[in-house]
Amino acid sequence: MTTIPNLIFLDTNVYLIGVVEQECAECQILKWLGWETQANEGVEVVISEELIDQISRVAKRLKNKDWAGEIIGRIWQKLQARYVQIDDSALAIIESQGVIPREDLGVYLTAKEGQAQCFVSANHKLIRILAQETGEFECLTPSEFVSKYLT
Repeated sequence: MTTIPNLIFLDTNVYLIGVVEQECAECQILKWLGWETQANEGVEVVISEELIDQISRVAKRLKNKDWAGEIIGRIWQKLQARYVQIDDSALAIIESQGVIPREDLGVYLTAKEGQAQCFVSANHKLIRILAQETGEFECLTPSEFVSKYLT
């Protein structure tokens, strides 16, 4: 049997899609982590201020600030979260290398600083870049994660 990573980074899109679409891979991942019940012991999600800000910004744009607050509150209340701080100098160094798109630097560094073993995102372009250029962690789409670890 495949060993499930115990430190997982979920990109912004996983949280937002998973809350909206009940029959998708993103929702399966959130439920498995404890989104509707109790947290899945032994599995942590890596988060940072950057990720929380992104979730808040996009959720407000899609629906409203209350919905954004509900999602963020549920992350803190229901999931086992590992919070990491991102150093601005680290952002500048990674940005100067020009490998990772600027808009994705914060999420990449969140996963890196949190020592995530698996990076899950519906952003296929970002997944490809991270897998090819850094090789620091396993990079999967939500469907790939569900197929590999949850079925």
